[in-house]
Amino acid sequence: MRLAPAAVLDLAVKVAAIGLAVAPLFDLSSSHFEGKAMGLRAVLWPISTIVIPLVWWGRGRPTPYPYLADIALVVPFLLDAAGNVFGWFAISGFDAIPHFVGWLSFTVAFCLAVAPIVERRPVAFGLGVGLGASVAILWEIGEYLVQQSGQSGLQLTYANTIQDLAMGLSGSAVGALLVTTLLWPAPGTPRALFGWSTARA
Repeated sequence: MRLAPAAVLDLAVKVAAIGLAVAPLFDLSSSHFEGKAMGLRAVLWPISTIVIPLVWWGRGRPTPYPYLADIALVVPFLLDAAGNVFGWFAISGFDAIPHFVGWLSFTVAFCLAVAPIVERRPVAFGLGVGLGASVAILWEIGEYLVQQSGQSGLQLTYANTIQDLAMGLSGSAVGALLVTTLLWPAPGTPRALFGWSTARA
């Protein structure tokens, strides 16, 4: 069976995300992995690749399969894993990129899921920005708690936290805007998660 281009891209993104997430396990002595909980990342990051497939399967394999949302959900974890493996986080200013792009992608995935249900663009936009901002805040709280534990090696600063929050909020707003303009569901899309119909794929 020949896979659609979207399916091939989806699979490639997932394989790359999983591979880069587990790669540090074979070289934990590397200095740029120190204090970054790479073992935990290797377990949790690949889970992002099965979230939407599990929901899709649990709903009875409805159509169409949300390839764009599936890819978008994995991108933040792929970017974080790549940044760690290739040492990009050591580059000044790079940390802003995964926060902006990651939250943009996360918000796109979420808004694509709920847009057909809420049907109103301002509501979908508000939900996307609200969830994205909330997750960004919780992420920073989590990083702070990990730093306070003294076991991580993290050295967060006030400026870094504010930058991360600003990038997360900005990314969420842009992601929500993309869905409510360019990626808005077509008229007649079923009012269901991802616009799924009851037909099986």
